[in-house]
Amino acid sequence: MLRTLLIRILVDGSALTLLVAAALVGILYFNPRIALSDYPADVKAAVPPRTKREFRLGMLISIPLLIVTVAIPLRSVWLIKQHSGLPLSYWVAFAAFAGEYLMLSLFDLIVLDIWMFFTWTPRFLVLPGTEGMAGYKNWRPHAKAQLLLGTAGPVAGAAVLAFIAVHLL
Repeated sequence: MLRTLLIRILVDGSALTLLVAAALVGILYFNPRIALSDYPADVKAAVPPRTKREFRLGMLISIPLLIVTVAIPLRSVWLIKQHSGLPLSYWVAFAAFAGEYLMLSLFDLIVLDIWMFFTWTPRFLVLPGTEGMAGYKNWRPHAKAQLLLGTAGPVAGAAVLAFIAVHLL
């Protein structure tokens, strides 16, 4: 069962990571202001707040992303149960959810945040009027917050979803 668990985490965690990352980069490419709340403080202070339309669009986009971030790991847990032929244990379900979410969180931190946003900073990420601001290169506060919330959030979500999965599957 351990082998199946690790394979599911790697395969399905990679699929989850690629889908969510592609969606996030697409959102940033077409309208970076949708993600304004994730921008550095000096950048947020230099631009007007999100409009109601931008906020609604962000919420509308969040719904399918939320479905994907629950459905893919849930499918993984179901496949693990089917492969083993045994009742699903809480800890196996928790490990699958946590493994996939932590994989996504690390990719988000290392590739999307540190490399793409803070190191490379492609033009489509820079909001008009904020070119050259220090926040685009100061990754430390963002990394600190991501390491705290990017670890605690996935672990808490995995704990809840594992409990639900054990009782539903």
